[in-house]
Amino acid sequence: MSDIEGVIALLRSAPVDFTADLASLRARFATLADTDRPRPPATVRSATTAGVPVLEITHPDDAPGVVIFVHAGGYIAGSAEASLPLAARIARAAGRRLISVDYALAPEHPFPVARDQLAAVYDAVIDEGVRPAEIALVGASAGGGIALQFLVATTAPPPGALVVLSPFADLELLGESMERNASDDPSLTRSGLERCAGDYLGATPAVEADVLHASLEHFPPTLIQVGALEILQDDSVRLAAVLARAGVEVRLQSWAGMVHVFPTFAGALAEGREAIEGIGAFITRYARQPG
Repeated sequence: MSDIEGVIALLRSAPVDFTADLASLRARFATLADTDRPRPPATVRSATTAGVPVLEITHPDDAPGVVIFVHAGGYIAGSAEASLPLAARIARAAGRRLISVDYALAPEHPFPVARDQLAAVYDAVIDEGVRPAEIALVGASAGGGIALQFLVATTAPPPGALVVLSPFADLELLGESMERNASDDPSLTRSGLERCAGDYLGATPAVEADVLHASLEHFPPTLIQVGALEILQDDSVRLAAVLARAGVEVRLQSWAGMVHVFPTFAGALAEGREAIEGIGAFITRYARQPG
C-alpha cells in the first residue's frame, strides 16, 4: 500500500462527518491533525491580537516578515491548536514568524465574524510595523475561503503573497467536481458542505460572501494547491481562472491522487512535504520588500 493509499484508507475508515452534531464533529476533527508538534528551537505561544486569540510560532533564525495562517474546518470546526502541526511546517518552510488565527466558529458566529477577525489581526500586524509586502496570508480549506473573503472586502494594502490550500471558496457549491469527484473524495461530501455553508452564512445570502464573481484585481501573487480527488477541486480551478482574468499572477498546482488539504498529512506523505516546501519558496519569493 502506498503512502497516499494509507491516508485514504484512514480517512474512509473514520470519516469526518460534517453533518454530525457540533460537539462530535469538533472533537473528531481535532483527531485528524498530524501528531507531530513543533520542537525546540521552535517556540509556540498563545496570545491575543486585536482581541482575537492566536498562536504564534517563532524560530531564533526567523527572517523579517510574518505569515498569517487561517485554519481549516468547514467554517464550523477546527482550531489553531488542531492545525498547529501544519502551521508549524509552513512557518519553518517560510522561515519567518507565523500567527495562526483562532477565529470564532459558525453557527454561533456566522459570516462575517471570522472574516472581520482576520482583518483585525492583519491590521494589528501592520500596526506593529510589519510592512504589508512582507506579510504572507495562508489559508486552508475554509480558512482559504476566509482569506479570500477578507481580501475581497479589505481596503488595506494587500499582503505580498497569498497561498490557499484546497480553498472552500464557492458557498453555492456550483463546481462540477462536486459530482465528478464524489466517489473519489474520502474526506468531503456535498451534504456536509451544504451544512457548513448554511451554518456559516446564516441569514446572509451566499452572494455577499462570493469571491468567484468579485473584483480581484488588487490581489497579490497567489499560489493555489489542491488535490485532484477533491469535490472542491473546481473551486481552485475556477479561482485560478478568475485571478488570471483579473491580471493577477497566479500559480495553480493540482496534485494527482491527492486528497483535501493533503499537506496536513506531510508526516506520512512525501507529496505533502514537497507541497509545503513549495509554499515556503513562494512566500520567500513574493512576501518581501522590493529591491
